[in-house]
Amino acid sequence: MRATIRDVAEAAGVSAMAVSKVLHGKGTNVRVSDAKAELIRKVARELHYRPNQNARNFRNQKTNLIGVVFQHFEGLTDDNPYLPQMLNGVMAALFPAGYTMGICPSLILDGNAPAIADGRFDGILWARPDFSAASVDSFRYCGVPVVMLHAPTGSAEGIPTFCANNDLAMQRVVDHLYDLGHRKVAFVIDPVPLLTAEGVARRAAFERAAQSRNLDFEVLVVDQTEPDLTAYKSSNRPHTALIAYSDTQAGGLLKAAEALGIDVPGELSVVGFDSSTFCERTKPRLTSVFQPVEQMARDATNYLLTMVNDAESTWRESGAVTSLYDCHLDVRESTGPCPPSN
Repeated sequence: MRATIRDVAEAAGVSAMAVSKVLHGKGTNVRVSDAKAELIRKVARELHYRPNQNARNFRNQKTNLIGVVFQHFEGLTDDNPYLPQMLNGVMAALFPAGYTMGICPSLILDGNAPAIADGRFDGILWARPDFSAASVDSFRYCGVPVVMLHAPTGSAEGIPTFCANNDLAMQRVVDHLYDLGHRKVAFVIDPVPLLTAEGVARRAAFERAAQSRNLDFEVLVVDQTEPDLTAYKSSNRPHTALIAYSDTQAGGLLKAAEALGIDVPGELSVVGFDSSTFCERTKPRLTSVFQPVEQMARDATNYLLTMVNDAESTWRESGAVTSLYDCHLDVRESTGPCPPSN
């Protein structure tokens, strides 16, 4: 059976208050001699005493647990480089501060604010959120600090957001393809991220960038696990370049093109988003927008910790911080000049 403070006190012949003073620094009015203190530590070691963290958390009204919420958790695979990068950033902030991470795939699917404020978490990092105006309002007053990662500026009033500059990123991609002669371009997105805050923002950013260059453009909603590129086998292909929502989706497009014998980039150019190390392993190497995922996640988590440790909760009245991150384009071998027939 686990030894308690009372067990240590009884074995050492002292009060429980004295044990708490020596082992936990509690009780400023309690005086314990050096000899008694050493005896208490010796007895504690012999009894293999360990503090009850749950009890301490209850007294302090803290769990030292941060919830990282994914509404659509895609799993940690070689073809999905985003999640390891993001989680590395979160852990880099949490672990040195003595916090634990809990991954919650569906906690906020229905905007259930009471579920995140029931004492299980000290704060919530909501990644790639899909939300309504009503759910945002409920999270602002749920009693637990919430920070959103990949929520564009202005999308969640009153809640801190950390996001890539999608407008600048899409403009750089479109300009790159335009300079290569492409005039028929499509943005490809999976149904899952289509309605997320950033999915909506990135799609809109693509449309604005394509319009700025007077391109013939389209948005294609395609299951990233089963992309059908049959229409791109002929010279009368509908587009000469595809811009994918993510590196994972772009990787699926490259595999589908290879299976159909479509030359990338000779017949079709493909661009991804994230520019992770995954892009160096694809065939051909993937041109992609670089967004600093680890830095974004680390910054968002560090800010969340400042909110958690703000005893007076002044973050409620101070207004929400919004952080927008610049993204550059890493040009590799998956983009090339527009085919002559188009």
